[in-house]
Amino acid sequence: MKLGPRLSAVASLVPTEVVAVDIGTERAFLPVFLVKERGLARVIAVDKSPHNVMLAEENVRRFGLEHGVEVRRGEGFSPLKEEDGVEIVIIAGLGGKTICQMLTDLPSFIERCLRLVLQPMGDVPLVRRWLAEHGFYFPVERLAREKGRFYPVIAAEKGTLAVQDPYQLAIGPGLLQGNDPLLVPWIEAEMQRYLDIIEGLSRSRKQADRRKAEYYRKIFRKLKGVLDNVSDGK
Repeated sequence: MKLGPRLSAVASLVPTEVVAVDIGTERAFLPVFLVKERGLARVIAVDKSPHNVMLAEENVRRFGLEHGVEVRRGEGFSPLKEEDGVEIVIIAGLGGKTICQMLTDLPSFIERCLRLVLQPMGDVPLVRRWLAEHGFYFPVERLAREKGRFYPVIAAEKGTLAVQDPYQLAIGPGLLQGNDPLLVPWIEAEMQRYLDIIEGLSRSRKQADRRKAEYYRKIFRKLKGVLDNVSDGK
């Protein structure tokens, strides 16, 4: 079974031989892959849509993985119990604000898990800020490119994050290590995106928009600094 680049990047940050939950699983492609190809002990596939649950169950039966993938219908973490023994939480393909809200409602037994693997579809800095403020750090981050779009994937674990510069959370502490093969094209795309935002805000006479423009200029300069360092091999 083969996954697309986005879900492949997510799967690469999930340890083997663990119990995981995939929130918002849709057709359960990721749980099936993790059990079939990565050897995970068990994956619980959760989705709130009855249609998606039906498709997920069909996909699990198709690969004969009823022993390793359990599909449950429900909102967020509500279908989970402490006795499930979840060690890894995966939330991929949802908006950043939705992910933060889910994590705010995190049950205490899930909070003790080994790792969160998150792939927000937007508001990625917001997710990183939430994690940093709630006692998480980022041992590794990955980038994926699919259909012309870049997707940051975050692995977060409990621990102290020493952030010397708050703009690191906008760029990504794990990505700043500079070893991702997509780092340079992602930075270039991000710089162009911020230039477009700054240009739009600069036409506004509102003071709030001018402050936003200055904030984005700072991020742009940080990105340029990272790009220069990578180009120089630092």
